[in-house]
Amino acid sequence: MKEKETTPEKTIVIDIKLTRGLVVALSCVLVGVALLTCLTLTGESAAASEVETAEAVSSGMRLYYLTQVEYKGNGALSACATGYHFASFWELADPSNLKYNTSLGYMRDDSGYGPPYKNGWVRTGYVSSGTDVPGRANCLLWTSDSGTNYGTRVNLPSSWTSGDEDMGVWEINSGSCSGSASVWCIED
Repeated sequence: MKEKETTPEKTIVIDIKLTRGLVVALSCVLVGVALLTCLTLTGESAAASEVETAEAVSSGMRLYYLTQVEYKGNGALSACATGYHFASFWELADPSNLKYNTSLGYMRDDSGYGPPYKNGWVRTGYVSSGTDVPGRANCLLWTSDSGTNYGTRVNLPSSWTSGDEDMGVWEINSGSCSGSASVWCIED
């Protein structure tokens, strides 16, 4: 039997001199890679979340909704969620420029992503009045819950034929301040 020849081991020495500049450059590269990875993962999560939640993307349109809870006339001013306020009719007059908030808003079985047919208090922009004239009635600037004072209420029509009560797409009426109704709210 022949013995294996052994070759002497060779050691290779690589002398790498790390300068301060090289260490900083390598650190920056590693931090940059880590940040890009985090941003990519966060971006993917955010994109998935936006797709899952219809309200996360408002398309630059102002959100509005009709409260799920009903209030007497003197409760309308404080009915809206944070980031929203009691809407003036003139802010809602053209709903094609708005997006209904289905998360906060009252919904019916066939609402889809739009507002339901339901009456709600709306601001008028008029002086303090308890009259029963729609557009003027405002429960004495929304401080009254008296049955002898009135406030203005609006809703989208349930009958899609034009009548005297229609103003654009809205039906406008007045209701006693002692009665309860939902409140129209719009994003600040």
